[in-house]
Amino acid sequence: MSDLIEPGVAEHAPIQTPPPPKRRKWGRYVLYTLAVLGGLMIALLAAVFYKASTEPQLIKIDEAASIDEAMTRTYGKYSQEKKGWVYVDESNEPFLVRVIQQARIEAVGASDELFFAVSGLSLKGDGRNFYGVFQIRADTKPGGGLVEISSPFRYESDVPVTPEKVRFEALSERTWGWVLKVQNGTKPSAEQVMLSNVMLAPHGDEIALLARFKAAVDAEPGDCAQANVEHETWRKAVEAMGNQEQTTEQQVHEAEAMDETEPLRCEHSRWTYRTADVVGPLPGPLTVSVKGTQYGAPMEAKSWKLMFDSKAFVYNVPDELTVE
Repeated sequence: MSDLIEPGVAEHAPIQTPPPPKRRKWGRYVLYTLAVLGGLMIALLAAVFYKASTEPQLIKIDEAASIDEAMTRTYGKYSQEKKGWVYVDESNEPFLVRVIQQARIEAVGASDELFFAVSGLSLKGDGRNFYGVFQIRADTKPGGGLVEISSPFRYESDVPVTPEKVRFEALSERTWGWVLKVQNGTKPSAEQVMLSNVMLAPHGDEIALLARFKAAVDAEPGDCAQANVEHETWRKAVEAMGNQEQTTEQQVHEAEAMDETEPLRCEHSRWTYRTADVVGPLPGPLTVSVKGTQYGAPMEAKSWKLMFDSKAFVYNVPDELTVE
């Protein structure tokens, strides 16, 4: 039978091996991203560490401890009995030194600054009183701690400087300063008593004298009209002596003595000042006004504007306000 199929070995079809699964590329991207983030994190940590090691740390000043340390180092031991620091100067004169003003300035993102003023009272009572000012701030060098800028010995006052004679105020966005009223003379019936404004402020590594100008003058010789007559007589005598040819040593001494014996005239003058608004990095002008009586007559009201010289770091004080 031709249509019958002969039995035989059947031919097997080849087995198809499935292809290996394709690797997904996103896995590689995740690894790359993690590696990049890790590198950035290491770099950021290194930058933070470097910045912390090179920039000065913000310092909070312990006010009481800093003042005590500076005062003890400058003036000696504190006396519980006298309530102040006892200082003996180079001429072996003892003084009692006390703090008469203090202020700690705190600013956002900046270290503290501490300012204080002191007054030294002569324990001999001879009128050789002094005053001083201090600034304690962070050192600008990395890891420098605190530095002191000070002018601790200013022998300019016949009367001790007291707390009510000190003003501490902002002169600019960067400058704080003191205005101290310093007195020369004590007896207005026998001498002219002058009260002057002394303006001091830290500048770099020193305390700068920004200005010194009149604050008050008092003289009370008695009868003002008679005092004016005596002064005019003295003035004419001095003028006459100046016109003579002084050929002898005695005449020279007489002229010098006459200059030193100028008669008092009545004075009761007061100068007030006003600082400008703080609007920039440099101090603005001072406005000074005067009122009172002079030589027995009312003074003409007058005002001056004292401009600040940024190069010299001083105020330009006119001759009319200069303290002799």
